[in-house]
Amino acid sequence: GKMVADATGLEIQRFLSGSQGGDQQIAARIACNEIDLLLFFRDPLNPKPSEPNDMNLLRLCDMHNIPVATNIATAEVLIHGLERGDLDWRDILNPKK
Repeated sequence: GKMVADATGLEIQRFLSGSQGGDQQIAARIACNEIDLLLFFRDPLNPKPSEPNDMNLLRLCDMHNIPVATNIATAEVLIHGLERGDLDWRDILNPKK
């Protein structure tokens, strides 16, 4: 998160690791419409025991129209889109209260 913030000037909220409750922190923010996009990097070669929790988090993003990047290539596209205002359509679908 710090590297992205330093490189882009965007405000980045970082969370705990999944095993320390980070999944729940992110899920709560998604449910309250407080996340514009999710960068969720995971190791595709070494699945971990918490993979079902990961899938639940991705499903929650789908339900709430949260763009998700699970790799650096997609993250770069989403970050540039956020900088340009390409994700402003989310305010129409999910107005902040």
